[in-house]
Amino acid sequence: MESLSFPRAPGLSTDPGDPHGRSSEGQIEPSLYAAAGATRARQDPLPPARADTPATTPRPAQSPEAAPGGDTKVCVKCKQEKSVLDFHKNSRSADGLHSYCKECNKAQALAHIRAEKARKALLRAARKAAAGTTE
Repeated sequence: MESLSFPRAPGLSTDPGDPHGRSSEGQIEPSLYAAAGATRARQDPLPPARADTPATTPRPAQSPEAAPGGDTKVCVKCKQEKSVLDFHKNSRSADGLHSYCKECNKAQALAHIRAEKARKALLRAARKAAAGTTE
């Protein structure tokens, strides 16, 4: 059985033990990419940055700390008008604040925790009862 030999691309390592086609400097040769049919992700260079525009454009402040002290918002839950400082931040809303005030949000969270504890206790009791009847 005769061994097959393939022509090597220029600049490749002559070491047959190098499976990655590295040159003597350890760099992968560009001719390998062309031979494999690989293309560059972006053919054209990026346009130069314009000197008259800043790299980032400043956005208007939406944080409650930056808002003037007179800004208020009505809580959807308790229907009271409160300072924007009484609302948590929410980047998904139009005004950048939650619809519930901090007090209503806390009450809702505690009610959810209590309901979850009760639901899990019922599940544990049901599992225990089911395990006791199978024995």
